Amino acid sequence: MRQLTFSAAILLAMCFLTACDKNSDVIWDISPIEFTIFMTDSEGHDLLDSTYQGNLIKDIYVTYQGEDYSLMTEQEYLENMYEKAGTRAYMPHFYGLMLRQYWNPITSSHDCYKMVFGEFDGTDNIDRREIILHLPENHHVRLAYSNNFKWKSNGEPKIKRHFYLDDKELEGGYFYLRYSKTGGCEYITNGTK
Repeated sequence: MRQLTFSAAILLAMCFLTACDKNSDVIWDISPIEFTIFMTDSEGHDLLDSTYQGNLIKDIYVTYQGEDYSLMTEQEYLENMYEKAGTRAYMPHFYGLMLRQYWNPITSSHDCYKMVFGEFDGTDNIDRREIILHLPENHHVRLAYSNNFKWKSNGEPKIKRHFYLDDKELEGGYFYLRYSKTGGCEYITNGTK
């Protein structure tokens, strides 16, 4: 009887020692924050497409925390990228202002371009972080975001993000801009022309 009680106590202790919180094995990859910027002219031409004669690729840059970042291609970034230590979790990596090609479902084409600026850590609590997008003819646009991050009592993240264009709050970090040499930039809702 003593042997049976001792064995039951050992089994019960092993159950308590191996039991764990259901979220303890979860690795939360918090998405980093980046600005995604699309730019067209009044006729709908993609001003980030190098094959379009009126493109603005060489004329665009961003100022962030007193430093200027010119637009580089994704290939230029990859050629200059240094080796990073591997990890199971995705870590945000700041790359500056990058030109990326993407698939546009509206035009069914891969010949569409966007600029991205970032990445910023999605777990940082930021009251307001601002960048200045410089354009030709001395025009510029102020883009900003704020991020509120905390862990809930159940171990899940709670994130509230806000994005701004010249102090106007927008949905998400996507900025669809229409540029004109005389009037600067205007925001186009959901990328409609």
